[in-house]
Amino acid sequence: MSLVNVERLQEIAEVEFSEIVVEAFSPGVNELRIILVDGSFIDLWFSLKLKERYSYHWERQAIDGTIYRHDNAPHKQWRSTKTFPKHFHR
Repeated sequence: MSLVNVERLQEIAEVEFSEIVVEAFSPGVNELRIILVDGSFIDLWFSLKLKERYSYHWERQAIDGTIYRHDNAPHKQWRSTKTFPKHFHR
């Protein structure tokens, strides 16, 4: 099991980015949710089983209906992407 220091990431979000971060908390193991001043939020997820596997999710549905995601799961459809396995979903 690969644990990430989520408390340290929470502290960085709340201190270093206090002008845009309302709060940050951990809803689960290796997870962090960051609430932003515009009402949107960012979810960070780090795999417990696969080292260096992660995803980021920025949800702005309440603002403009958008969701943005970035991850490094090796989906076959992204194999031709220059940054593979890293890729962005909009």
